[in-house]
Amino acid sequence: MQPLDSEREPGRLIWLTKMYRAYATDLQRYIYSKVGDPFLAEDLTSTVFLKALRWLREDQSEESARGWLYATARTSIADSWQTANHSEMLTLTGMEDQLIPQLENADLVQKQAEARVQHLLSLLSERERRVLTLRYLQGYSAAEIAAALGTNAGHIRVLQLRALKRAAQLERQERNIHVMQEQEASPFDSFAQLLSPESLRVLTLAHEEALNLKHTFIGTEHVLWGLASEGSLATFLTPLNITPERVHTGVVFIYSRQAQWTQAQTGVEEIADTDLPPDPLKILTPRTKQMIVLAGNEMKSQGEQSIRPAHLLLGLIEEGSGIGAGLLRSMGVNLLQARSALIPPNSTQVCSFCGRSGSMVKRIFIAEVSIENPTPSVFICDQCVERFHAMLGQS
Repeated sequence: MQPLDSEREPGRLIWLTKMYRAYATDLQRYIYSKVGDPFLAEDLTSTVFLKALRWLREDQSEESARGWLYATARTSIADSWQTANHSEMLTLTGMEDQLIPQLENADLVQKQAEARVQHLLSLLSERERRVLTLRYLQGYSAAEIAAALGTNAGHIRVLQLRALKRAAQLERQERNIHVMQEQEASPFDSFAQLLSPESLRVLTLAHEEALNLKHTFIGTEHVLWGLASEGSLATFLTPLNITPERVHTGVVFIYSRQAQWTQAQTGVEEIADTDLPPDPLKILTPRTKQMIVLAGNEMKSQGEQSIRPAHLLLGLIEEGSGIGAGLLRSMGVNLLQARSALIPPNSTQVCSFCGRSGSMVKRIFIAEVSIENPTPSVFICDQCVERFHAMLGQS
């Protein structure tokens, strides 16, 4: 299936809006029934419609379009599960390893782990704490615990599973708090001071677009509109038909879908407070801040002193999870394409996966050499090696 012709954008938007009105509410309910999280369901529904912006054809029948939407929803759900790596579902064996670490040559780590286990146990109810202590720390079987507590082994197993699940939930909550604390100490503030005048102009334009859309925040989608409007990247964006009008059309489509979903569920039209702070940096979303951090890393890797709009665009694509990156994907733009066009390589060796040149990374490795062609044709940088290693570790 080929991407849609950009000249048919207005007619497509009307047709896609019709598809939304027909199926979006049921589609989001379907996704919610599978994932059990209303916020994740909303994100995944947005993902489905971002893909629809690129792939659905207006000459498709409604039955065919409906089938495509639900098939894409199932794929998005599966991708979400794979990304999460089922971290919430701890097995009994996994929990035993957590409760009784087997680190023979690491006394300090052993003591820290034991203290961590005792801390988690202290957060459980008396009954849950007693069951886990008897089962995992003192080695009693379910039958022996049942006899001691005056119940049956099946009931003990149920209590054991509940206690393990509760301990896992507490562990996740404390881990999330730790992550939030680390984010508060992120390098965003230092990078924000290095934004060039052109990049500050991009954020000012993004602020204006947020006001225009009656949004109370600046997301990556608003920044993408600012990048398309500011002008520095016109030689790259304009030939790809990435214009302020086209970005605005995509953003309006996504948010009109979300607003209609909210109204359908609550019966109340959502009205945003447009009295925004004048400083754009004060209303950036976490994803937009992460985009600026990634842009700062791009700046550093190129040995520059300020963050230019080109760095912002690369950071936006590399962040990958925001609506802005989704819109660029729907328009056929990827990180390698953007990096190759915006950052001319100054070395003959360029990473075949991310486009970084030898001067931008610590090391570039030869990834492929054939007998027929002994001249290396595929390279991979140290950063992509680390990224792929992390991805394989999660699979």
